[in-house]
Amino acid sequence: MNQDKQFEKLAFKIKAKRWLITILLIIVLVPIIATIGYKASQSLSGKQSGQLMADMSINQTLISPNIQNSDLALGNTGIGGGTVISHQYKDIDGYHIPWQTVQGKYNWLSHQIQSDNLVDWGKNVAYTRTTQTKIPLFYNDQVKSPLVHKAYEISDVADMKGYVGEVALTFKQPMTYKQIKQRIPSNIQANWFWLGVSGKADPTMQDNNLLGIQSMNGTIQESDYRYFRKSLKKADDLGTYNNFSITKFAHQYAQKYPSLNKAKFAGVIVTGKTENFKPLVNQKWIAESSVGATIKRVPYIKPSF
Repeated sequence: MNQDKQFEKLAFKIKAKRWLITILLIIVLVPIIATIGYKASQSLSGKQSGQLMADMSINQTLISPNIQNSDLALGNTGIGGGTVISHQYKDIDGYHIPWQTVQGKYNWLSHQIQSDNLVDWGKNVAYTRTTQTKIPLFYNDQVKSPLVHKAYEISDVADMKGYVGEVALTFKQPMTYKQIKQRIPSNIQANWFWLGVSGKADPTMQDNNLLGIQSMNGTIQESDYRYFRKSLKKADDLGTYNNFSITKFAHQYAQKYPSLNKAKFAGVIVTGKTENFKPLVNQKWIAESSVGATIKRVPYIKPSF
C-alpha cells in the first residue's frame, strides 16, 4: 500500500510538473506568437494598403478628367485591414468645386478600389452620383447613337455672365499639343487633354474614366509627358467598357506616341470666365462641346487665369 501511495505521489508530482511547464510555456509563447502574428498582419496589410494607394494614384494621373485630389489617406485601419480615402475637387479658374470621394478597401491578401467616378446618366446629360455636378463629356463621332446625346453647348455657356466654368471640346480630327495651344484663346486655360478611344467605343458610357493628361497652369512640359507615359505603361486595371479596354488602349497610346510633340489628342477641357468662351463658338475644328461644372464668381475670389 505504501508503495502504491508513493507511486501515486510521484505520478502526481510528474503530472503537476508537466502542467506547470505547459502553463509557463503558454505564458511565454502566446505573447511571442501574438507579437509575431501582429507584425506579420501589419506587414501584409501595409503591403496591400501601399499597393492600393499606388493604384489610386495611377487612376488620379490617368483617368481623372480635370479632377484634382486634396488627399490620399488611410482611414478605419485595423488588424484585418482598412480603407484608403481620397477627396476630390475641380479647380475651375481658381474656384474649387467639390467632386466625389474615392474609397478603396484592403485586407491582408487583397485590395480593391470600391468607388471611383460614379455617374448618373440622362439622355442629354450626366451627373456625378454623390455631388450631382454636371460632367463635361467627350464623344466618338464613329458612334452614331451614344448613351448621352451629343452636346453643342459652347454658345450657351459663353452667354452666361459672371461665372467661371469648364467645357469639354471634342475635336473633328485629333491634334497635337502645339496645334491645340494655337487654337485656344489666351484668356482661357487648357486644363486637361483627352487621348480619345478606339473603334466604336462610346466614351459617354465609361463612367467618366477617360484617359488624359492634366496640364500645369495650362502648360504641359516634355518631362510631364514622360512621367505620364510611364504611368500609361504601368497601368494594369483601368477597366473595360463594352469590350473597350482602357488599359490596352493606354499601352497602345504609350507605344505609338513616345514624345509630347508627336502625341495627338482627341479633345480638351478648357476653363475660364464664361464670357471668354465666345471666340470658340462656331469653330470648325470643334465637333462637340459639353459644359461641366460652373460657379458664380464672387468678389473675394479672383479668377486665376
